[in-house]
Amino acid sequence: MRIDQMNLQVVRTSDQQSQAFAIRTLVYIGEQHCPWREEFDGNDYTATHILGCVNDEPVATARIRWFGDFAKLERLAIRTEFRGKGFAHQVIQFIVELCAMKGYTSLYLHAQKRLQHLYEGYGFHQTGEQFFFSDHAYVEMVSSLDANRSSLGIQHGPHVLNRPEGAWTESGILEKSEIRSLIHSEE
Repeated sequence: MRIDQMNLQVVRTSDQQSQAFAIRTLVYIGEQHCPWREEFDGNDYTATHILGCVNDEPVATARIRWFGDFAKLERLAIRTEFRGKGFAHQVIQFIVELCAMKGYTSLYLHAQKRLQHLYEGYGFHQTGEQFFFSDHAYVEMVSSLDANRSSLGIQHGPHVLNRPEGAWTESGILEKSEIRSLIHSEE
């Protein structure tokens, strides 16, 4: 069994969201002893969640919150038995591409101090002083994305902009609806 590539996707179902929450529970509450109310902080239903699976097994997650001119990367977690295989890199790359497609050029995150070097490899740099929450040291980090990248805009039209989050290059269900409407109008 090869486990060098994850299937990464934006969470779109309650089952996928349960899997993402289970990973966070294992990592942050189980391993790092984060209190429940601090881990599930009231921001989950206003965020975009990412789920990474290997052979249909959920192994990684992260969430993104969208602000006016920046995206905030949060809650990246990888199950213990799947660490050291490059999955964190795959998740970060996926998130950066998703943010770029949405037109964001500034990214922000709170990195555990011990993981600061991981994010530095993606162009993040520390801003501000070290701080603590949930019994761990964190640093604020920011990164800039290339403003010249192609991103979604009104010019992409209704069908692309109606497609599910992160699946803008795949034909959507509403395009099938238009075909159905055209067939009915010809009758």
